This record gives sequence, C-alpha cells and structure tokens, in this order.
Amino acid sequence: MHSKNATIQHYANLIGRTPSALAMKLVNIASLDPFITNSGRTGLTGASKADRQLWEEMNQDPDKFERKCQSVMAMFEPPTPERKEEKLVDFTGQEKIRPVKTRIGQQLFRKRVLEAYDNRCCITGLEDPILLIASHIRPWTKDASYRLDPRNGLCLSNLHDRAFDQGLITLNENLELVLSVHLKNLKSVSVQDNFLKYEGVRIRHADQFSPSQEHLAFHREHIFIDNL
Repeated sequence: MHSKNATIQHYANLIGRTPSALAMKLVNIASLDPFITNSGRTGLTGASKADRQLWEEMNQDPDKFERKCQSVMAMFEPPTPERKEEKLVDFTGQEKIRPVKTRIGQQLFRKRVLEAYDNRCCITGLEDPILLIASHIRPWTKDASYRLDPRNGLCLSNLHDRAFDQGLITLNENLELVLSVHLKNLKSVSVQDNFLKYEGVRIRHADQFSPSQEHLAFHREHIFIDNL
C-alpha cells in the first residue's frame, strides 16, 4: 500500500485527496489487521479511534461492510451502462429476477482477490484483467458464508480457473501447484507450457488475504480428481 499504487491513485483522485494521504490512512488501518501484524509487519501506529471503529464494523459483518463500501464507491465512479436486470439463480431452489446491483458483493470479492495478487494469475503471472478470474477455492452454493470471503479466492487465468474448478489441479499445504495424473499423462506442448512447467512451483504471494488452508484442504479432498 503506497502512493504509487494505481488503485490508490485512482480513488485518491475521485475523493480529492493525495495518493500519499490515502496510502497513509490505509497503512494506519492495516496496523489493526492481525494477519499483517502476526507476520511481523506493523504498519504505522497512528490508527485513530475512527479507524478502529471502521475495523470493528468490518469484522462484525464483512458482507454488510462490503456492500456499503461498494455503494459508496459507485457514488464516486462515473456511471457505466448496465442491464436493468438479469435472471440469477437463488440457491434456495427458486429463480428470481433481481437487479444487477445485487451483485455488488461479488464484484468486491473479485476486486479484493485480484488486487491481493497484484492483478496477476497466481500460477502463471498473466496480467490482463480481462483474462483473470477471482476463483472460489471452496464452492459457496451450499454455504453462502464462503461467497465473499477473499481468503476463499485465488486469482487465476480463465484456463487455470477451469482446471481448478474441475479438479485437474490443486495446491498443497505449501501453496505449490499439484497436477492430476490425467493432466500429467497429456503430451501436448500446450499442457507443457501451461501446466507441467509450473508443477511444484509455489503460487505468487498474496499481499493480503492469503488463501485459507481449510478451504484448500477441502479442495484437495473433495474436488481434486486424484482423491475422488
């Protein structure tokens, strides 16, 4: 989190602050994050009472906090054309017509996951956002609490998202890429270039929201095809 970060510069411009001021505010708030402080980083020590209240609000109800953040961000962003409504599946068993804006949380999930990996595929380093997916490690259709948890996400290319979702690849406890026997038996140059060359390689480090070991264990045990 520094003033040269493109996202910080973007939002600093929207709210009329300098990138340095916004970056300093974020570092102050980061000093309250146990994930950061437990890693030996401390951030700045000037977190205000308001910063602490903000952090507490986020921890108490992350989903609600994310929706509020996205709503505020939308107030500052230039309007973009969008469809009025789309048909979404309600996983209680019914289909309902809902406004597209109900997907605010999902959009923020994508934003947080991609930014955690510096907008690059965590396996290959591919950097075009058009080709990147905020992939869920553990399916959330049976438990919505996993849907917006950024630690249940990986930034993957479209190809690697599909392979991960189908259980052709997974990650071990050291965050190294594991390939299925099915993939390793394929002989094409494409498989060599996109998968075999990365086997056993640790994924890119996440600046925040490192993937949950619990969710990764679930993926290995219940989705990775070699264990089924």
